[in-house]
Amino acid sequence: MTHLFILNAFAGTKDSTSILKAQIEALGLPDTVIEYTKGKDDATAIARRYAEKGDPLRVYACGGDGTANEAMHGLLGFDNVALGVVPVGTGNDYVRSLKGTPEDFLDLKKMTEGSTVTVDLLKCNDRYALNVISVGYDCEVADRAQKNKRLPMMSGSLAYKLAIVQCLVSKRKHTFTPYADGRRIPVAEGFKTQMLAVAAKGMYYGGGIKATPYAELDDGLIDFMAIPTVPITYFAWLMGSFTRGEHIDHPKAKRFILHEKCSELRLDNHGDIKVGIDGEMFVMKNPVITVVAKAFKVIVPME
Repeated sequence: MTHLFILNAFAGTKDSTSILKAQIEALGLPDTVIEYTKGKDDATAIARRYAEKGDPLRVYACGGDGTANEAMHGLLGFDNVALGVVPVGTGNDYVRSLKGTPEDFLDLKKMTEGSTVTVDLLKCNDRYALNVISVGYDCEVADRAQKNKRLPMMSGSLAYKLAIVQCLVSKRKHTFTPYADGRRIPVAEGFKTQMLAVAAKGMYYGGGIKATPYAELDDGLIDFMAIPTVPITYFAWLMGSFTRGEHIDHPKAKRFILHEKCSELRLDNHGDIKVGIDGEMFVMKNPVITVVAKAFKVIVPME
């Protein structure tokens, strides 16, 4: 069994690679390899290079959800692999939906001795997601948050919360039309535009926001949630419930918040649209999102 640790020095608000390297070496495991990313898609190339050798392989993506997504793309199609996420990045949302605490996922001994679970993936055109695919206001927030995290004394969670406020004025109105399993889903009565939409396997995104509290990692379905463009004052009121995952069933919000499960989701925008895939931004036209059931193995820490 090869234990491959992929370290991203640019994840999070500070470089933790030297600390991680010392912790990895202290484990004293045979067949342990440490590799470092230097730029975009490096984690994909590194993971694939080792997976192609054909030996049993555990890959530990030490970074944020974007690093984990890159490593996952390098491991797709191989049966001899499993991916562990060591959450030292900005959002670190995927592990919140897995069994174990965030601290457990940071414990490298627990991770190397952990078990695996088989989860679904989301596919959007030619890209895959472990956690969440989103469009609208939240993509603008994620884009802004990446810039905020470079500021001094800025935690990942705070970077997202600040971005939420910064984008409220000019980034709330979007004109995409969702189709769930071929059925057109109109904007809620009394509203003209959509604010955001999330297609999810995990429950959390945006640095701990529980946007899709009913999502399951292995149910073979997309958990779809959308919010129309509500007034700023109303959204400020809604934000607390949204963060805690209480918005879908809130008596004052359930009349306009859309939530359902489906197998395929199409987002018609009649042009380019920003699409967030596990926090990384892409520009697409009319993206189609599907589920790839039981497609991938991830590591959960030893109890």
